[in-house]
Amino acid sequence: MYIELLEKLKNNESLTRGESKRFIDSVFTGKIPSSVLTEFLMLLNKNGFGSEELTGFAISMREASNKVAFNREVIDNCGTGGDGYGTFNISTTASLIAASVGVYVAKHGNKAVTSSSGSADILEASGININLSPEQVSLCLEKNNFGFMYAPLHHLSMKHVAESRKTISPDKTIFNLLGPLTNPAGARKQLIGVYSKKLMPMMAETLVNLDVEKAMIVHSNDGLDEISIFDETKITEINGEKINNYTLDPKDYFDSDYKMSEIIVSNTEESLDVLNKVIDNEPGAARDISLINAAALIYISGKSNTIADALNLCKDALETKKVYNKLKNLIKYTNSFKDA
Repeated sequence: MYIELLEKLKNNESLTRGESKRFIDSVFTGKIPSSVLTEFLMLLNKNGFGSEELTGFAISMREASNKVAFNREVIDNCGTGGDGYGTFNISTTASLIAASVGVYVAKHGNKAVTSSSGSADILEASGININLSPEQVSLCLEKNNFGFMYAPLHHLSMKHVAESRKTISPDKTIFNLLGPLTNPAGARKQLIGVYSKKLMPMMAETLVNLDVEKAMIVHSNDGLDEISIFDETKITEINGEKINNYTLDPKDYFDSDYKMSEIIVSNTEESLDVLNKVIDNEPGAARDISLINAAALIYISGKSNTIADALNLCKDALETKKVYNKLKNLIKYTNSFKDA
């Protein structure tokens, strides 16, 4: 089967959703040699791939994952990474703020690959136990409105991909886009940052294919895969099958003239220091960029009708120590499991 697909790619033909899924199904069950997968991924890179291939890959990866069962609506804040800036963990900090406002955040993440600190790195450094079973993540969501799903524990089949990705590195592959599309808790509401604005239409089409309920895909004019407070951010918003493009101007929400250098860190320890300053409600760029991204999560969740209203809820959560207490409770609770 894969010989036929390789021929299609060599002829610069696109693959269907079904073809892509069947191929990756075979990869995930160890039936495809690494050399073949490497050639396949390099041809996809050379030709360029679209939403049909990406959808097929995402469906396969979702089916192969260890899922988290939770009977309430959850939201995820997981980007593609790879913007190259080395900022502190904005999405993780924003997720903790949003959880403190009362939405259920099922955060999907990993340790650092291209960044100074991954979401798993900073949560672990803060004292949270990230090595939870799907059942323990579900309990954590129920008790704390926040559950972290450490990607390697939920996507065991990715071991069949590691060698090929390492061979192709530092070049990215289609797999760099799959983290935000394969939430193990089945999140149908999402904030997704991407490392290039060129990816936004394809990601939007893929999310519609995957039956997302509401999502925002973001990329700022200064290159961040987050909503920026330094420059305008391009946003593609999805409501069911409707796709709407617009721009968010941080000047509509903040007066301060911040510089990007204020949120750059070199390692996990520095990132944790910034996170702690944010949850202590210390004024500055780190707090405000965390607030605007948390506000977007609250808006996507439906708890607020506007970013401005959501921003007020998030500010209140910091001022009243709800976020500080949330982190302390998460540390205590996740370490209460017997195998912690």
